[in-house]
Amino acid sequence: MNANLGQALRGFADAVSALREHLEPYPALCEPAFAGTEEWQRLLTYKLLPNLGGNGCLVAAVAGGTNTGKSTVFNLLVHADLSPMRSTAAATCRPVLAGNAARLTQCLEGGLVAGFTPLALDNPEWLISTDTPEEALYAVLCEGLPAHLVLLDIPDVDSIDKKNWEVAENIQAAGDVLIGVLTGEKYKDDKVIAFFRRAHAAGRMVVPLMNKA
Repeated sequence: MNANLGQALRGFADAVSALREHLEPYPALCEPAFAGTEEWQRLLTYKLLPNLGGNGCLVAAVAGGTNTGKSTVFNLLVHADLSPMRSTAAATCRPVLAGNAARLTQCLEGGLVAGFTPLALDNPEWLISTDTPEEALYAVLCEGLPAHLVLLDIPDVDSIDKKNWEVAENIQAAGDVLIGVLTGEKYKDDKVIAFFRRAHAAGRMVVPLMNKA
């Protein structure tokens, strides 16, 4: 991307952030000013700005509803048991990113997926613990992945925990491809359908994968 354009977008993002901060004490002004802007703000924050340095890559997120087997699919794709697999609902409550050494460093430096606090994953159980920071994005080394690809396992898009919805939406904005893990029970779920429709409308490629068939 052109360096001047990159600087202009960064300046624009900072100006928007400053404007929102100054208007927040005045809801009557702030709410109408930013109504309907969530989608393009997510795209700016989670996709355009992290890639302005020309060191971007394909971000593929394994997404879906409760108990569809997302973590199982994620582990199969990375050829390692990186994400804990549980039969309980909404087990994964923190996202995890797998990438090679260079992408791991890029993520931990905050240059790959913006809007989260990147942390090294030393204990897989952190991904299913609500005692960990809500804004955490855990990163783990996977040397088998090529430099042009990182994979994410994310919380359920239909979780009973609304915080997980926000995480899923932010990851959706950062991702290029969503691997939609579905089952016979969940493929018609309204929340799941709405999530993938929003992603598709925003230009994401959605690859459906029927699990437990």
